[in-house]
Amino acid sequence: MQSIHPVTAALAALFAAASGSALAQDDHAHAGFCAPTTKATPVLSTSDFDGDRTVTRNDLRMLRQQVRTGQYVAFFDRNADHVLDSKDIAIAVAETGALSTELDRQLADAYRATKAYRNIRAAIRDGFVPWTPSFHGHGTHWVQRPEKGSLGYAFDPGAPEGLNYDARGRLWAVFYYSGPSPTRLNGEKYPPGDSFVPFAHLYGEGFAGEQDVWHHHNGVCFTGLNYEQPTLAARKLLFRQSLSPKQCLPASAIAKGLPVSPDVKWTPQFHMLHAWIYELNRCGTFAHAHPDLAPSSPPLESSLPKVNVDPQNPHPAYPFARGTMCSWLGELGQVPPFCVQKK
Repeated sequence: MQSIHPVTAALAALFAAASGSALAQDDHAHAGFCAPTTKATPVLSTSDFDGDRTVTRNDLRMLRQQVRTGQYVAFFDRNADHVLDSKDIAIAVAETGALSTELDRQLADAYRATKAYRNIRAAIRDGFVPWTPSFHGHGTHWVQRPEKGSLGYAFDPGAPEGLNYDARGRLWAVFYYSGPSPTRLNGEKYPPGDSFVPFAHLYGEGFAGEQDVWHHHNGVCFTGLNYEQPTLAARKLLFRQSLSPKQCLPASAIAKGLPVSPDVKWTPQFHMLHAWIYELNRCGTFAHAHPDLAPSSPPLESSLPKVNVDPQNPHPAYPFARGTMCSWLGELGQVPPFCVQKK
């Protein structure tokens, strides 16, 4: 593997050109925001910042330290007023001895695992690279390169696959990915002989409770995504959806039955979940998008249908047409068992 570009040069390129364009292939808006009057709520239900099940002196120490830095982190905002101050400390003091929920502890895991990435240089050193151009509500998605262990197939609150940054390199959220790797279709959790299963393994996974809302993307074509020689300029990337392999990949890749070429990758579908633990999102900690992030960038469209789908269902039923999916996989010479009609 070749090394990542020097951090200084990469940051200059990133901040100078963080915006990009998207060619959406459907009419279902993924960046649908909540009402402007919606009131934000705290990320945590109690002040257990270290995730040890109880609000203790250590949690108060963590909060006071964060307040002293003068740097806002939504994770610590106990009254959801977009400011860290004595009011938050007073709430935490009053909660001393309180027990946290499983969701609180999972979010603490996510914060602990990614707090260093508030410095984008640390993320670059750990192998994170841009995955998409900038979109309204998302900024730029960054993901760890595969050799660093990302794009796994099991949900782990303390190991999010990606990060959402704005044009200034400020971290807003983490995100979780479930689905085929964009470099291969078969995943570790898929049954033997099935190169692609419509996310049966996803149901029941995710954060505790019913607050997390997964969304999915179909027929995704990544252009300019080269893990061997990654670019750190998000504007050089293109993210398109609802494309078949033939619409995305060069003929040479199709002939080999591969979903990839050096800088073009195709995947049939994947699920994603955002957790807005760094910038408070009035639409919710697990909202699909943040209305204040990259408003000058184009919206990100999603193939999640609006009709007959409950937006509050954290794991919506697989709605994509089986015939289309089987046709797409057929273009790669693959006929998984779920595509075979039973007699």
